[in-house]
Amino acid sequence: MKIEHILPADIERRSMEIIEDELGDIILPPDEKDIIKRVVHTSADFDYVRNLRFSPGAVDQALTALKGGCTIVTDTNMVCMGISQPGLKKLGCRKVCFMADEDVAAAAKAQGTTRAQASMDKAAALEGPVLVAVGKAQTALLRRRE
Repeated sequence: MKIEHILPADIERRSMEIIEDELGDIILPPDEKDIIKRVVHTSADFDYVRNLRFSPGAVDQALTALKGGCTIVTDTNMVCMGISQPGLKKLGCRKVCFMADEDVAAAAKAQGTTRAQASMDKAAALEGPVLVAVGKAQTALLRRRE
């Protein structure tokens, strides 16, 4: 079979099988397993199997937010683009990243903070359930929705 005839879904399915095989005897909590496997798939970094930690109830709270049509706020446009738009549409959710917004840049400059912090300030004004995905711009963690 030529590689150009392999469907993306088949590649993803095989990737998940490889990850599952690589887990070997490692037992992951059932509610976290699919998330951890997705992180490994996205990053190609198996260290997440041993290092990724979840706050108690985090998975259930995230699922509730997703089922409630939440807004996912990201700290980088690259992370935002990596979130499946068709998947969000099925759930009635949306994704946003404010990092490149002119008002965020102006607020960061005026406040002497980073754009990541200013973008989280802007995100704090969003209505409804919100999930925040922070990756590269760690100063986004200095601001949390209260």
